[in-house]
Amino acid sequence: MLSNASAAHEQEFSGEYSFRIDIALHKLSKLARTSALLAGAGLILSGCGPGAPPSGSAHGITVCLVTTSQGVNDHGFNQLALQGAQSTGATVRVIPSRTPDDYLPNLQKCAQTDLTVAVSSQMANPVWHAATMHIERRFLLVDAEPMDDLQATQHLVNVESLFFKAQEAGYLVGALTGILGTNHRPVVDTYIAGFIAGARSVDPTIKFQLTYSDSDDVAACKQIGISQIAKSADVLFEVTGRCAAGYIDAAYDAAAYAIGSDTDLAYLSPAVITSGLKRVDHVVALAIGDLQDGNFKSGAQVYSLKDDAIGYSTPSSVVPQGIINQLMDIRDKIRSGSIVPPDTIPPGV
Repeated sequence: MLSNASAAHEQEFSGEYSFRIDIALHKLSKLARTSALLAGAGLILSGCGPGAPPSGSAHGITVCLVTTSQGVNDHGFNQLALQGAQSTGATVRVIPSRTPDDYLPNLQKCAQTDLTVAVSSQMANPVWHAATMHIERRFLLVDAEPMDDLQATQHLVNVESLFFKAQEAGYLVGALTGILGTNHRPVVDTYIAGFIAGARSVDPTIKFQLTYSDSDDVAACKQIGISQIAKSADVLFEVTGRCAAGYIDAAYDAAAYAIGSDTDLAYLSPAVITSGLKRVDHVVALAIGDLQDGNFKSGAQVYSLKDDAIGYSTPSSVVPQGIINQLMDIRDKIRSGSIVPPDTIPPGV
Protein backbone atom coordinates (compact mmCIF):
# COMPACT_ATOMS: atom_id res chain seq x y z
CA MET A 1 0.00 0.00 0.00
CA LEU A 2 2.89 2.35 0.75
CA SER A 3 4.42 1.92 -2.69
CA ASN A 4 1.07 2.41 -4.41
CA ALA A 5 0.36 5.60 -2.47
CA SER A 6 3.84 6.92 -3.18
CA ALA A 7 3.46 6.14 -6.87
CA ALA A 8 0.14 7.96 -6.96
CA HIS A 9 1.77 10.99 -5.37
CA GLU A 10 4.54 10.98 -7.96
CA GLN A 11 2.11 10.71 -10.87
CA GLU A 12 -0.02 13.65 -9.78
CA PHE A 13 2.82 16.08 -10.50
CA SER A 14 2.47 15.72 -14.27
CA GLY A 15 -0.39 16.76 -16.49
CA GLU A 16 -3.38 18.99 -15.88
CA TYR A 17 -5.81 18.30 -13.07
CA SER A 18 -8.32 19.88 -10.75
CA PHE A 19 -6.57 20.92 -7.53
CA ARG A 20 -8.44 21.27 -4.27
CA ILE A 21 -7.05 22.01 -0.81
CA ASP A 22 -8.57 21.30 2.58
CA ILE A 23 -7.06 22.55 5.79
CA ALA A 24 -7.66 21.31 9.32
CA LEU A 25 -6.76 24.24 11.49
CA HIS A 26 -6.50 23.24 15.14
CA LYS A 27 -9.62 21.60 15.16
CA LEU A 28 -10.35 23.25 11.88
CA SER A 29 -10.73 22.61 8.21
CA LYS A 30 -10.63 24.71 5.12
CA LEU A 31 -11.14 24.26 1.40
CA ALA A 32 -9.64 25.82 -1.73
CA ARG A 33 -9.90 25.01 -5.43
CA THR A 34 -7.94 25.85 -8.58
CA SER A 35 -6.60 24.13 -11.70
CA ALA A 36 -2.98 23.45 -12.56
CA LEU A 37 -0.39 22.44 -15.10
CA LEU A 38 2.68 20.89 -13.49
CA ALA A 39 5.81 19.50 -15.07
CA GLY A 40 8.20 16.81 -13.93
CA ALA A 41 9.64 15.91 -10.54
CA GLY A 42 13.12 16.82 -9.36
CA LEU A 43 15.52 16.41 -6.46
CA ILE A 44 14.93 18.23 -3.20
CA LEU A 45 17.26 20.79 -1.68
CA SER A 46 18.43 19.54 1.68
CA GLY A 47 18.91 22.99 3.17
CA CYS A 48 15.25 24.08 3.28
CA GLY A 49 14.57 22.88 6.80
CA PRO A 50 15.73 24.36 10.10
CA GLY A 51 19.39 24.45 10.99
CA ALA A 52 20.88 23.75 14.37
CA PRO A 53 20.19 26.24 17.13
CA PRO A 54 23.12 28.48 18.00
CA SER A 55 25.65 26.90 20.27
CA GLY A 56 26.14 28.96 23.40
CA SER A 57 28.20 29.13 26.51
CA ALA A 58 25.51 29.10 29.19
CA HIS A 59 27.65 27.02 31.53
CA GLY A 60 26.66 27.74 35.10
CA ILE A 61 23.02 28.38 34.12
CA THR A 62 20.54 25.80 35.39
CA VAL A 63 17.41 25.19 33.33
CA CYS A 64 14.41 23.10 34.30
CA LEU A 65 11.95 21.90 31.64
CA VAL A 66 8.46 20.84 32.72
CA THR A 67 6.90 18.84 29.91
CA THR A 68 3.24 18.64 28.99
CA SER A 69 1.50 15.31 29.37
CA GLN A 70 2.74 14.35 25.88
CA GLY A 71 6.23 13.87 27.30
CA VAL A 72 9.66 14.84 26.09
CA ASN A 73 9.66 12.48 23.09
CA ASP A 74 6.60 14.07 21.52
CA HIS A 75 8.22 15.10 18.20
CA GLY A 76 6.96 18.52 19.21
CA PHE A 77 7.59 21.52 21.44
CA ASN A 78 8.70 19.51 24.49
CA GLN A 79 11.41 17.78 22.52
CA LEU A 80 12.47 20.95 20.72
CA ALA A 81 12.63 22.95 23.95
CA LEU A 82 14.89 20.31 25.47
CA GLN A 83 17.17 20.27 22.43
CA GLY A 84 17.40 24.04 22.47
CA ALA A 85 18.26 24.16 26.17
CA GLN A 86 20.87 21.43 25.84
CA SER A 87 22.51 23.18 22.89
CA THR A 88 23.48 26.13 25.09
CA GLY A 89 25.67 24.16 27.48
CA ALA A 90 23.35 24.89 30.41
CA THR A 91 22.68 22.25 33.06
CA VAL A 92 19.23 20.95 32.13
CA ARG A 93 16.76 19.09 34.32
CA VAL A 94 13.58 17.56 32.87
CA ILE A 95 10.44 16.95 34.92
CA PRO A 96 7.84 14.99 32.94
CA SER A 97 4.13 15.51 33.59
CA ARG A 98 1.64 12.67 33.33
CA THR A 99 -1.51 14.80 33.47
CA PRO A 100 -2.33 18.54 33.51
CA ASP A 101 -2.77 18.27 37.27
CA ASP A 102 1.00 17.75 37.49
CA TYR A 103 1.89 21.07 35.87
CA LEU A 104 1.82 23.37 38.88
CA PRO A 105 3.54 21.03 41.38
CA ASN A 106 6.17 20.21 38.77
CA LEU A 107 6.79 23.89 38.07
CA GLN A 108 7.28 24.42 41.78
CA LYS A 109 9.88 21.65 41.81
CA CYS A 110 11.91 23.81 39.43
CA ALA A 111 11.86 26.83 41.73
CA GLN A 112 15.54 26.57 42.66
CA THR A 113 16.82 26.75 39.07
CA ASP A 114 17.77 29.87 37.12
CA LEU A 115 15.13 29.36 34.44
CA THR A 116 12.01 27.22 34.22
CA VAL A 117 10.74 26.37 30.74
CA ALA A 118 7.11 25.45 30.01
CA VAL A 119 5.42 24.88 26.67
CA SER A 120 1.86 25.35 25.39
CA SER A 121 -1.15 27.39 26.47
CA GLN A 122 -2.16 24.54 28.79
CA MET A 123 0.51 25.82 31.17
CA ALA A 124 -0.52 29.48 31.10
CA ASN A 125 -2.38 29.33 34.41
CA PRO A 126 0.08 27.02 36.22
CA VAL A 127 2.95 29.30 35.18
CA TRP A 128 1.06 32.32 36.51
CA HIS A 129 0.64 30.60 39.87
CA ALA A 130 4.26 29.41 40.04
CA ALA A 131 5.70 32.73 38.90
CA THR A 132 3.70 34.76 41.42
CA MET A 133 4.76 32.41 44.22
CA HIS A 134 8.43 32.54 43.15
CA ILE A 135 8.85 36.09 41.92
CA GLU A 136 12.63 35.88 42.32
CA ARG A 137 12.83 33.09 39.71
CA ARG A 138 12.51 33.41 35.95
CA PHE A 139 10.16 31.49 33.68
CA LEU A 140 10.00 30.91 29.94
CA LEU A 141 6.58 30.11 28.43
CA VAL A 142 6.34 28.97 24.79
CA ASP A 143 3.38 30.07 22.65
CA ALA A 144 1.39 31.52 25.55
CA GLU A 145 1.27 34.25 28.20
CA PRO A 146 0.56 33.80 31.93
CA MET A 147 -3.16 33.65 32.66
CA ASP A 148 -4.82 34.14 36.04
CA ASP A 149 -7.74 32.21 37.48
CA LEU A 150 -10.19 34.54 35.71
CA GLN A 151 -8.58 33.64 32.36
CA ALA A 152 -7.10 37.12 32.03
CA THR A 153 -3.64 37.50 30.51
CA GLN A 154 -1.12 38.86 33.00
CA HIS A 155 2.25 40.50 32.47
CA LEU A 156 4.75 39.33 35.06
CA VAL A 157 8.27 40.73 35.32
CA ASN A 158 9.74 37.25 35.78
CA VAL A 159 8.02 35.56 32.81
CA GLU A 160 9.11 35.74 29.19
CA SER A 161 6.60 34.52 26.63
CA LEU A 162 7.91 33.28 23.29
CA PHE A 163 5.69 33.78 20.25
CA PHE A 164 6.20 33.22 16.54
CA LYS A 165 5.01 34.97 13.40
CA ALA A 166 3.07 31.90 12.31
CA GLN A 167 1.71 33.84 9.35
CA GLU A 168 5.18 33.64 7.81
CA ALA A 169 5.22 29.85 8.01
CA GLY A 170 1.64 29.79 6.76
CA TYR A 171 2.58 32.03 3.83
CA LEU A 172 5.45 29.75 2.85
CA VAL A 173 3.46 26.52 2.81
CA GLY A 174 0.50 28.37 1.28
CA ALA A 175 2.78 29.58 -1.49
CA LEU A 176 3.99 26.03 -2.01
CA THR A 177 0.38 24.90 -2.36
CA GLY A 178 -0.39 27.76 -4.73
CA ILE A 179 2.67 26.98 -6.84
CA LEU A 180 1.61 23.36 -7.04
CA GLY A 181 -1.78 24.56 -8.15
CA THR A 182 -0.50 27.03 -10.76
CA ASN A 183 2.59 25.34 -12.08
CA HIS A 184 -10.66 32.12 16.22
CA ARG A 185 -7.80 31.43 18.08
CA PRO A 186 -4.97 33.80 17.23
CA VAL A 187 -2.32 31.04 17.02
CA VAL A 188 -4.52 29.34 14.43
CA ASP A 189 -5.81 32.42 12.63
CA THR A 190 -2.34 33.76 11.85
CA TYR A 191 -1.52 30.47 10.14
CA ILE A 192 -4.73 30.72 8.12
CA ALA A 193 -4.08 34.35 7.19
CA GLY A 194 -0.56 33.56 6.01
CA PHE A 195 -1.68 30.46 4.13
CA ILE A 196 -4.42 32.31 2.27
CA ALA A 197 -2.08 35.17 1.36
CA GLY A 198 0.65 32.80 0.23
CA ALA A 199 -1.67 30.72 -1.95
CA ARG A 200 -3.33 33.79 -3.46
CA SER A 201 0.04 35.40 -4.17
CA VAL A 202 0.53 32.82 -6.91
CA ASP A 203 -3.12 32.10 -7.75
CA PRO A 204 -5.58 34.93 -6.92
CA THR A 205 -8.51 32.77 -8.07
CA ILE A 206 -8.23 30.29 -5.18
CA LYS A 207 -11.37 30.18 -3.06
CA PHE A 208 -11.53 29.08 0.58
CA GLN A 209 -14.19 27.62 2.80
CA LEU A 210 -13.42 27.63 6.51
CA THR A 211 -14.84 25.36 9.21
CA TYR A 212 -13.72 25.00 12.84
CA SER A 213 -13.96 21.82 14.88
CA ASP A 214 -13.14 21.31 18.58
CA SER A 215 -12.47 17.59 18.32
CA ASP A 216 -9.20 16.13 19.57
CA ASP A 217 -10.26 12.58 18.69
CA VAL A 218 -7.96 11.00 16.11
CA ALA A 219 -10.74 8.98 14.50
CA ALA A 220 -13.00 12.03 14.30
CA CYS A 221 -10.28 14.10 12.65
CA LYS A 222 -9.62 11.32 10.17
CA GLN A 223 -13.28 11.40 9.27
CA ILE A 224 -13.00 15.14 8.63
CA GLY A 225 -10.19 14.41 6.21
CA ILE A 226 -12.12 11.60 4.54
CA SER A 227 -15.12 13.88 4.07
CA GLN A 228 -12.96 16.62 2.57
CA ILE A 229 -11.24 14.22 0.20
CA ALA A 230 -14.67 12.95 -0.86
CA LYS A 231 -15.25 16.54 -2.05
CA SER A 232 -12.18 16.21 -4.31
CA ALA A 233 -9.50 17.52 -1.95
CA ASP A 234 -5.93 16.85 -3.06
CA VAL A 235 -4.10 18.54 -0.17
CA LEU A 236 -4.97 18.52 3.54
CA PHE A 237 -3.33 21.24 5.66
CA GLU A 238 -3.31 20.43 9.38
CA VAL A 239 -2.75 23.44 11.64
CA THR A 240 -1.81 23.09 15.32
CA GLY A 241 -4.29 20.26 15.82
CA ARG A 242 -4.32 17.74 18.63
CA CYS A 243 -5.25 14.90 16.30
CA ALA A 244 -2.90 15.42 13.38
CA ALA A 245 -2.20 11.72 12.94
CA GLY A 246 -5.80 10.90 12.05
CA TYR A 247 -6.23 13.80 9.67
CA ILE A 248 -2.96 13.08 7.87
CA ASP A 249 -3.80 9.38 7.74
CA ALA A 250 -6.87 10.26 5.70
CA ALA A 251 -4.59 11.90 3.14
CA TYR A 252 -2.33 8.85 3.01
CA ASP A 253 -5.20 6.41 2.54
CA ALA A 254 -6.47 8.42 -0.43
CA ALA A 255 -3.03 9.03 -1.98
CA ALA A 256 -3.51 12.76 -1.32
CA TYR A 257 -0.97 15.19 0.07
CA ALA A 258 -0.74 16.59 3.59
CA ILE A 259 1.02 19.65 5.06
CA GLY A 260 1.80 19.84 8.77
CA SER A 261 2.33 22.74 11.14
CA ASP A 262 4.49 23.82 14.08
CA THR A 263 6.91 20.87 13.86
CA ASP A 264 8.05 18.52 11.10
CA LEU A 265 5.27 15.93 10.81
CA ALA A 266 6.93 13.88 8.08
CA TYR A 267 7.44 11.07 10.62
CA LEU A 268 3.68 10.53 10.68
CA SER A 269 3.23 9.65 7.02
CA PRO A 270 4.84 9.78 3.56
CA ALA A 271 1.79 11.83 2.57
CA VAL A 272 3.33 14.86 4.34
CA ILE A 273 5.12 16.96 1.70
CA THR A 274 6.29 19.68 4.13
CA SER A 275 5.37 21.39 7.42
CA GLY A 276 5.31 24.98 8.56
CA LEU A 277 7.77 25.26 11.43
CA LYS A 278 8.08 27.16 14.69
CA ARG A 279 11.71 26.64 15.71
CA VAL A 280 11.20 26.36 19.43
CA ASP A 281 14.66 24.86 19.89
CA HIS A 282 16.34 27.90 18.35
CA VAL A 283 14.26 30.45 20.26
CA VAL A 284 14.66 28.71 23.63
CA ALA A 285 18.41 28.73 23.04
CA LEU A 286 18.29 32.45 22.24
CA ALA A 287 16.34 33.16 25.45
CA ILE A 288 18.80 31.20 27.58
CA GLY A 289 21.65 33.08 25.93
CA ASP A 290 19.96 36.37 26.81
CA LEU A 291 19.63 35.24 30.42
CA GLN A 292 23.29 34.30 30.51
CA ASP A 293 24.15 37.78 29.23
CA GLY A 294 21.95 39.46 31.82
CA ASN A 295 19.32 40.45 29.25
CA PHE A 296 16.25 38.54 30.40
CA LYS A 297 13.20 40.00 28.62
CA SER A 298 9.87 39.84 30.39
CA GLY A 299 6.57 39.88 28.52
CA ALA A 300 5.70 38.75 25.01
CA GLN A 301 8.62 38.40 22.59
CA VAL A 302 7.70 37.68 18.97
CA TYR A 303 10.19 35.87 16.75
CA SER A 304 10.15 35.66 12.96
CA LEU A 305 11.94 34.43 9.89
CA LYS A 306 14.53 37.18 10.39
CA ASP A 307 15.42 35.46 13.66
CA ASP A 308 15.52 32.03 11.96
CA ALA A 309 12.56 31.14 14.18
CA ILE A 310 10.12 30.33 11.36
CA GLY A 311 10.41 28.15 8.28
CA TYR A 312 9.33 24.99 6.57
CA SER A 313 10.63 21.45 6.71
CA THR A 314 12.57 19.91 3.85
CA PRO A 315 9.96 19.11 1.17
CA SER A 316 9.49 15.49 0.25
CA SER A 317 10.93 14.04 -2.94
CA VAL A 318 7.65 14.50 -4.83
CA VAL A 319 8.12 18.27 -4.84
CA PRO A 320 10.02 19.38 -7.98
CA GLN A 321 13.27 21.27 -7.56
CA GLY A 322 11.90 24.21 -9.54
CA ILE A 323 9.11 24.66 -7.01
CA ILE A 324 11.58 24.47 -4.12
CA ASN A 325 13.65 27.20 -5.77
CA GLN A 326 10.57 29.42 -5.99
CA LEU A 327 9.80 28.76 -2.34
CA MET A 328 13.33 29.70 -1.31
CA ASP A 329 12.96 32.98 -3.20
CA ILE A 330 9.71 33.72 -1.36
CA ARG A 331 11.39 32.87 1.95
CA ASP A 332 14.20 35.34 1.19
CA LYS A 333 11.66 38.06 0.35
CA ILE A 334 9.86 37.55 3.65
CA ARG A 335 13.17 37.67 5.48
CA SER A 336 14.13 40.93 3.75
CA GLY A 337 10.73 42.51 4.37
CA SER A 338 9.72 42.85 0.72
CA ILE A 339 6.87 40.42 1.45
CA VAL A 340 4.94 40.95 4.70
CA PRO A 341 2.42 38.14 5.32
CA PRO A 342 -0.81 39.35 6.98
CA ASP A 343 -1.82 38.11 10.41
CA THR A 344 -5.57 38.46 9.95
CA ILE A 345 -7.98 36.43 7.84
CA PRO A 346 -9.45 38.45 4.96
CA PRO A 347 -13.20 39.14 5.01
CA GLY A 348 -15.43 36.68 3.25
CA VAL A 349 -13.31 33.57 3.86
